[in-house]
Amino acid sequence: MVNKENKQWGKILLIVAAIIIICVVFNHVYDGKFLTVSNISILISHAIMPAFVAWGLCFVFACEETDMSLGGVIIIAANVAGLLGMQFGVIGVILGGILAGMLLVIFNYVVFIVTKIPSWIAGIGLAMVYEAVAVFYSNYMLATGGTLPQLQNELAIMAKAPFIYIVFALGFVIAWTLYNRTQVGMNIRALGSGRKVAQNIGIDVKKTLLCVGIICGFFVGCAAFLYESFNARMTAKIGLTSLAMIFQPMAALMLAQVMQSRINITIGIPICSILVYGIFNMLTIAGVPSGTWQEAVLGSIVIIFGVIAQRNVEGVVK
Repeated sequence: MVNKENKQWGKILLIVAAIIIICVVFNHVYDGKFLTVSNISILISHAIMPAFVAWGLCFVFACEETDMSLGGVIIIAANVAGLLGMQFGVIGVILGGILAGMLLVIFNYVVFIVTKIPSWIAGIGLAMVYEAVAVFYSNYMLATGGTLPQLQNELAIMAKAPFIYIVFALGFVIAWTLYNRTQVGMNIRALGSGRKVAQNIGIDVKKTLLCVGIICGFFVGCAAFLYESFNARMTAKIGLTSLAMIFQPMAALMLAQVMQSRINITIGIPICSILVYGIFNMLTIAGVPSGTWQEAVLGSIVIIFGVIAQRNVEGVVK
């Protein structure tokens, strides 16, 4: 048993050493552009937003659900954050994003529960609906002579230091506590072992699923107001392109699942989010065009991490 644990720790240390060596070599090849204080600061700040989405997905995946509409939720919640921010200031930005995110994801889970169709199918349908709503809102604003809400600098402070780190710290504490130290977190994880088993031990499945919607909606709402604060304006997307917004968080989550035998998944998520975004940062420095090869790399990462994370599940390739 001790030898097995030593081997596992040895693998982790080997991976960490490999990452450090790659970063140092890459930094040397590209004239020290990667390991600079400003670049590392930007890298960490950019990784925080997908980390919040990954925390939300963590609870979704724990109960064996898959919600593909979260990108569309972020777009609408971000616009609500901008709209309320222009009316009520920074508090409006925060509350607008969180409340809109929670209401929309709760609605998702009501649909999942009532229709009883697979969540990934319903999620894709809801993603199309949310994209259509965002486009309709955008077109309506243009037709009436208005514009999409755009935050001024004094309202976009939540995506800047030190506020973004304060938000991250609070989010981390909430995610870790809910997942590891509450009855709700235990019930959610129990659903992942089987709905019938969970019912037999007295867990209210419908109530627990609604709790998943509340928790996931909270984290997605936090991501939404951070995205709105960072971009100042969130534009509509069509053709299911909103799905791309959750691929990076999914990659971080799946990598965290690979590491969770040694690192609690809620702790692993921000670490893995930094690693995933670091890969894209390297690709950008190396001149790899975004939207083409970078997306191909992201897709490959999702597949590879997904296979590794599920390697012990029956029917998954070993």
